[in-house]
Amino acid sequence: MILFWNGRGHWVIFIAAAAMFLPLIVLRQVDGPEVDRGVAITMGIAAVATLVLGLRWNRGGPTRHSFWGVPVQVWAAPMLLFSVLLGTGTITTAEEPRGERRPALSAEGPPK
Repeated sequence: MILFWNGRGHWVIFIAAAAMFLPLIVLRQVDGPEVDRGVAITMGIAAVATLVLGLRWNRGGPTRHSFWGVPVQVWAAPMLLFSVLLGTGTITTAEEPRGERRPALSAEGPPK
């Protein structure tokens, strides 16, 4: 059996999943800016929690708690990056409206 974590490293996935799904459950919406902001806020909180827990668990000595070979506290960086990108609207969960698709470019050039 292949293990992807050592020690308490499995908590990274639980913290990240809770940060992504809690706003969906609480706000009861499928998409939209409210959910994006909610996930951005909870993911930011999860990043801080992951950093604090990782620093506490891996204090003084060799790294004993890791996920995919990366120490737990390092996983705060991608969580924070995801939070910032989602919070600023760089990435979004909103779907493209139906019927508003841009026409594909043809060999003749842009549509007229």
